[in-house]
Amino acid sequence: MDMIKNHSYSIEVNYILKKSLYLLMLSPVLFLLVNKWPYLLVLSVIFSMFTGILFFISRTSITNFHTETAGTLLILYVYLILSYFFSGQDISNFFSYSFIKNDGNFFFCYILFFIFSVPFLDYKKMANLYFKLIFTVFTFFSFFGIAEYFLGGDSITVRTEPYGGKMFFAFNFAHNATGSVYAIVCIFLLTFFLKESKNKLKLWYLLLLLINLIALFITKSRGSYLGFIAGAFIVLWFNFRSIKKFAIAIGSMILVSIPIIYATGVYKRLLQIFDLESGTNIIRIVIWEKAWYLFSQSPLLGIGFGRFNDVFSIDRHVFNIYRLKGITGIFKYYPNQIFNFDTAHAHNSYLQFLTETGIFGLGLLMLFWILCLIKLFNAYFSTNDEFSGKTFLSAIGSIFVVLILALSENYLSATTVMIPMSMLVSISIGLYWQESIRLKKI
Repeated sequence: MDMIKNHSYSIEVNYILKKSLYLLMLSPVLFLLVNKWPYLLVLSVIFSMFTGILFFISRTSITNFHTETAGTLLILYVYLILSYFFSGQDISNFFSYSFIKNDGNFFFCYILFFIFSVPFLDYKKMANLYFKLIFTVFTFFSFFGIAEYFLGGDSITVRTEPYGGKMFFAFNFAHNATGSVYAIVCIFLLTFFLKESKNKLKLWYLLLLLINLIALFITKSRGSYLGFIAGAFIVLWFNFRSIKKFAIAIGSMILVSIPIIYATGVYKRLLQIFDLESGTNIIRIVIWEKAWYLFSQSPLLGIGFGRFNDVFSIDRHVFNIYRLKGITGIFKYYPNQIFNFDTAHAHNSYLQFLTETGIFGLGLLMLFWILCLIKLFNAYFSTNDEFSGKTFLSAIGSIFVVLILALSENYLSATTVMIPMSMLVSISIGLYWQESIRLKKI
């Protein structure tokens, strides 16, 4: 009898320890809306990394479903490091907080993809906890932001900006950082609503979706709207796979969105997308022209990872062609010892990577995401499990969100949106691996 009690106690302790471990590894999702205090997210990522590294040391392996994607990402890491040093940048800068936070934040954003590829996890439990945490945190901030926005507040999570009026920031520096991550969370909730079989839970997810959609709208982030729309189209199509049902679902979403768009005043921001003479659109076009020019000078390998800001650090309005060294049209780099670490970028991830790392660098990045999508599509079409289907389709939809977001900002290297993406995509691939093992045993 005592042995049974001791065994039960041991199981309970192990369960608590494992749950605590999962909470620690998933802690970065708690701090996605508080980048005013970046050390919270940094510390949570370090804790998650440390835990994963310990288990990697004990297992010294990753799941065989992560091999191609993790291998491609590792090659990209090596290429970016070589690109950085070949363009004459300092080793001290490479390890500086300013570089990792700004020009080199790509390294920080994707590191958790490796951490969640170690086969010690129960990926289904990890995914379940991931969604519970992210839905709770974002809905909490949504309530607070909506109340402040509509009740006249303007100091805590809502700010008034000259270019867009009242905007929901949460505790982030930029409204579009908040909008981008809300766009992917709304895709998660849309997926859970569509694929939930229990009516009570279906209504619950619909309520959460509406609350978080309002929060997304009041961020006034136009790129985030477009990203959500693209992700919603993908999710709706792969959920129904019927033109008639797809059209009805799109019509229903439009009808639900119209009163929200009107009540929040979002329609004014939507109209600005088509106004080519607006200040933000003009600035983007000018920056894109500069980025394309730099790419044309060194199309294969780029001017050097982290160098875009350095080129324009002296005069951002006039570019001096003689700053680049090399052979025009083949390979040119920026050798000057001028280093400028700030949040400025090409306002387009594809141009950013083409400018700094060339066709080769962007090609590796796109190959990584294509490999992820192939695995996730295979997972989605092969699973019979409802929760797994939600997880796989959430990951697929959110990847398309980010790929569209990347057209207007450098979101493929943006910490706020890429950390939860790296986590979910890696967890989803691990869940696919876990399910394949279970099916083989059956």
